[in-house]
Amino acid sequence: MKRIPSFTVAAVLCLCASASWAKTEVQFIKSDDFADIGNRISVRDGENTLERVAAALTERADAVLAPGQNMKIEVKDIDLAGDPLPLGRGMDMIRVIKPLYRPAMKFSYTITQDGKTVREGVADLQDMGFMDHFNRYFRDDPLYYEKPMLDKWFEEEFGKPVKLGRGK
Repeated sequence: MKRIPSFTVAAVLCLCASASWAKTEVQFIKSDDFADIGNRISVRDGENTLERVAAALTERADAVLAPGQNMKIEVKDIDLAGDPLPLGRGMDMIRVIKPLYRPAMKFSYTITQDGKTVREGVADLQDMGFMDHFNRYFRDDPLYYEKPMLDKWFEEEFGKPVKLGRGK
């Protein structure tokens, strides 16, 4: 009888287990028209923001989905906390944070399992008190105000607490 190395068995088990884990896909619909991204400080800033938002949504969706479920999120608008305003002699754009400039996001989602839609919905998020409540994320996080808004929505929508590290 031929013996299979244990690392091969472990690799096969990991592949089988990963097939049952949740998979999330994030798409941005007409991102140039977004409240903030279309009016970005620089092209690179806008691209990085989209990547960061996609990662934040994916991490939260994967945390609440059951094994074998997939989620497709179509982001329709992003308005980050604060507002880019010119400042100084060079008129460099900086993001000014005031209660007036609250974070907001609009997206729709579809959850499928075994190729069948099991749930779908629309989210129109705004955090009017974003400066007034506890925020567990690092202050230098580019989505410092948006992540708590997403955490709250995912927890309320799916009934599962989102327990991610402070850097997520």
